[in-house]
Amino acid sequence: MNLSRLRRPAVAVVGMTLALFVAQALLMQATLQYQFTPWDAWKLSVPFALIFCAALSLAAHVGRPKPGTLLFVGGFLALTMLARVAMLDYETADYTSFLAPWVRAFREGGFSTLAQNVGDYNLLYQYVLLLVSKSSLYDLYLIKLFSVAADYALAIVMMLAARRLAGERAALPVLLLVTVLPTTLLDGACWGQCDAVYVSLIVLSLYLLETDRPTGSAAALAVAFAFKLQTIFFFPVVLLGLLHGKYRPRHALAFFGAYLVTMIPALIAGRPFLDALSVYANQSMGQYYDRLTYNAPNLYVFFPMLEFATSQEFTWMRYLEGIHAKSTNTYLTEELMPMLQTAALYACIALTLLVVIYWLMHAKEITPDMTLELALFFAIFLPFVMPKIHERYFYLADMLSVLYAARRSDRRFMPLLVAGASMLSYMPYLMRARPVDVRWISLMMLAALVIVSHDLLARMRQNRAALEKGGEAA
Repeated sequence: MNLSRLRRPAVAVVGMTLALFVAQALLMQATLQYQFTPWDAWKLSVPFALIFCAALSLAAHVGRPKPGTLLFVGGFLALTMLARVAMLDYETADYTSFLAPWVRAFREGGFSTLAQNVGDYNLLYQYVLLLVSKSSLYDLYLIKLFSVAADYALAIVMMLAARRLAGERAALPVLLLVTVLPTTLLDGACWGQCDAVYVSLIVLSLYLLETDRPTGSAAALAVAFAFKLQTIFFFPVVLLGLLHGKYRPRHALAFFGAYLVTMIPALIAGRPFLDALSVYANQSMGQYYDRLTYNAPNLYVFFPMLEFATSQEFTWMRYLEGIHAKSTNTYLTEELMPMLQTAALYACIALTLLVVIYWLMHAKEITPDMTLELALFFAIFLPFVMPKIHERYFYLADMLSVLYAARRSDRRFMPLLVAGASMLSYMPYLMRARPVDVRWISLMMLAALVIVSHDLLARMRQNRAALEKGGEAA
């Protein structure tokens, strides 16, 4: 009887996977246009179907849904996968100007190309591009395949984290919400970006930390950092873990060990060790000098960008002395902008230090069960005050806001503010349109920051009162 119960979900998963495999292949054959034959469609449908199968199998194993619920979850995930397949043809300037030439470089140079700095991504993503270059299928589809796999990996770890932080009932709803969240759909399948990769690893790190597995947590965080520099938005939580004894200094060895392992293929290819170690230093020093923000809904949308100084969003500047209504802002010159960026960066560092020092001064009032709140605070705060931030850098905040809403019934609206602001900030790049004034979008993100700050301070006041009474409940 028990064996029969185990077989039923497996049969359902396999059946839905085969149905999706056929539907995907037919959709690809009918709609995809780049170097495509019917045989290519069936080949490309295989990995997408396997991703679906893995996600649904893990959902069935973790959530243990009833048969009807499993069919609903499978159908929902299948629709989200078909939606992603429908966006595979969309090309952005990021692909044509950067990703495609990088893949071409790997195709021409092979494994030895890893000895050089191809593009401005860290080594792990370069390994992905190397693998892409070995296939005869269209590069863009394979790049997006990797991003789609990360979407569903993110959904699974979000489900695990939601079950731990918010209870069993929150697990499947969070899984489904993440797969259909606009920023998740647009970032990977449409844009071809890999933000779901490092964010899934950060959420996994958070989950492992909450389940008292600090070594695995440190290693997952290291791999996330090896993918994207934006992992630093989670680093203040590491400090909290050290204060509470969840992390020990020895776990730094797990972090650095895992990070060094990610460098091995490049070192074998002949990449100098210091060069492999300094990818982020080169990345942060050598680009983006023309604006204070790159469509990010943060503080700097209230300061005009060089080429938009007299656009509709900044009509107030036309009334400043010395600025002609139909001319570029004479103050924001190409020479001045790097200086403004540097000044803003120093101000951001100073403000961040003040905030961190404040938390350290009140460390006793911050309990381990406030880890999610603090993680969400910094995931919003840091990209909100940092200059040269892109719209996608709030991706971590999008996911943490979902967990926050799952945990607190009075904060169900948080993803509407955070992920909603992120989605609207994608529009200028993807659609070449601004459906909402960018300043309103920034105010949405600021409102979310104010709310989570209020919640943190309220919890701290409660803990302070308990400590003053001599209680250990705090």
